[in-house]
Amino acid sequence: MRILFRGLLVVVSMALSNMVLAQNIAVFSPEKALFGTQAAQQLGQQLSQQLKPQSERLDAVAQELQELQKRYQEDQALLSSEEIQQLELQINQGTQEFQKLNQYLNNAKLQTEQEFLALMRPKLNAILSTYIETNNIALIVNNTAVVYVQDGIDITAAITALLDQE
Repeated sequence: MRILFRGLLVVVSMALSNMVLAQNIAVFSPEKALFGTQAAQQLGQQLSQQLKPQSERLDAVAQELQELQKRYQEDQALLSSEEIQQLELQINQGTQEFQKLNQYLNNAKLQTEQEFLALMRPKLNAILSTYIETNNIALIVNNTAVVYVQDGIDITAAITALLDQE
């Protein structure tokens, strides 16, 4: 009987110690916290305005390409070989312009994101350190590595709010 009681006591104490440990664990998404800030949203709007002419040109080139490709498919049998070559040349030139514009826009966005992250990373680290000490957190897990999160364990929104206060 004593062995059974001791075994039960060990199981209960292990369960309680696991509950205590679970209170010191947090889930966090640094990207979501940083890009959810008001500063990130403002930067996104500024970048969108700045790149608006290139973005509009990209959309126009895409539409032109669709129309050229549609014409090529529908009228190929009716066109002379010279007209087909001219149409293929226009499609190739349009494709190249589309790819260049798309690459430019992607690079501009990536560069802006990297600059933003470089600026915000020290602020995030400082806020996170303070939050960890204040809330006595023993372990933070990136949300991409988590299958299930109990309510109240994800600290991303709290960190975003603190970043917005800075």
